[in-house]
Amino acid sequence: MKKKLIFFIAFLVYVAAILGIKYFEGQSPDGNIKSVGDAFWYAIVTLTTVGYGDFYPVTLPGKIIGLIVIIGSLGILGFIIGEVTVRFNQYMEKKKSGFWGSDFEDHYIIIGWNEFGQKVASQITQAGQKVAFVTNNKADLDLIADLYSSKTTFSLFADYSNIDAFEKVNINNSKRVFVNFKDDSETLVFVINLKKKYPKANVVVTCSNPSLKETFISAGIDHVIAKNEVASKLVASYLFEPHVAAYTEDLIATSVADEDSDIQQYLISEECDFAGAEYMTAFMKLKLDYNGILIGMVQDGKIVKNPVKGSLIKANDYLILISSGKSKASLEEFFGVKEGE
Repeated sequence: MKKKLIFFIAFLVYVAAILGIKYFEGQSPDGNIKSVGDAFWYAIVTLTTVGYGDFYPVTLPGKIIGLIVIIGSLGILGFIIGEVTVRFNQYMEKKKSGFWGSDFEDHYIIIGWNEFGQKVASQITQAGQKVAFVTNNKADLDLIADLYSSKTTFSLFADYSNIDAFEKVNINNSKRVFVNFKDDSETLVFVINLKKKYPKANVVVTCSNPSLKETFISAGIDHVIAKNEVASKLVASYLFEPHVAAYTEDLIATSVADEDSDIQQYLISEECDFAGAEYMTAFMKLKLDYNGILIGMVQDGKIVKNPVKGSLIKANDYLILISSGKSKASLEEFFGVKEGE
C-alpha cells in the first residue's frame, strides 16, 4: 500500500512537471513545445528512452523541469519494469506450484512424493498415461519437473489437510488415486477425510501392517496392497521357482522396448469385434495376429482367470493378455482404446 501511495504521488509530480514544461515553453517564441499533447509526447519519448529530438525544452525553467522529467522517467520506468518482473515471477511460481490447477482427465493421482512414488509414476508414464502429483514439500516440485515431461505430468504443492485443494488435480475425473504415505495411521485418517469429500474417488493405498487391510477396505478403499505380503510372496517364489518369479516380476512392469513383454488390459467397447464373441475366438486371433496371449478377463468387476470353453465376451468387459511392446500400438488400434482402465 505504501509503495502504491509513493508511486501515485510521484506520478502527480511527474504530470505537474509535464504541464510546467508546456507552460514555460509555450511562453517562448523559440519553444517547440506549444501544447499539452506536445509536452506529453516529449515525456513519453523520454520515458521510453527513445529520444527522437523532435521536441525539447529551450528555456531555462523548461530545461530544469525537463531534467526532473528525465530523472522521473528513469524512476517510473524502473518501477514499471520491477513490478512487471515481480508479477511475472509470482505468476511463474504459482504455475510451478500448481496454483492454477490441471485440466487432466482419466489420469492418475499420486499423493505423497518419495522414491517409491517415483517408481510407481515411472511405470504409469511409460504406459503413456498422465499423472498428477500432490506434495507438501516445495523442493519436490523441481525433482518431479526434472524427471517427467510437463505434457504428461502435473504437480501441486498443497497442505494434505486442505482437502479442498485436490480439486486442482481434477480428482473427480481421475482414474485412480494412490495415497503414498509412510505411516499407516496417517494414511487411514487422510483417506477417510478424502472419501468424505470425494466419495467417487477410486483410492489405492499400501500398508505396512497387513492386519489393517480390512480396516482400509471398510473405509471405502478400492485396493489395499500390504507391502509385506507382496514382498513375501515374491521372495518365496524366488526361493522355490526362481525363473517363474523373474518372469512374473518382468511381466508386471510396463514394457519400454519393443522386445519387452508385460501384462495388459483392454476395455471391450460395443464397437469392438470381440463384443459378443467367444473367448477362444479372441484367444486365437490375438495369438495369430498380434502374438498376444489372452490369460483372462474381467466381467462385472470380477477377474475370471483362464475362462472355460464357450465363455462369451461382453461389451464393457476387460481382456487381460500378455504382449510385447512391439504389438502394443497395433493392439490399441484394434481395441480402439489405450491399455489400462
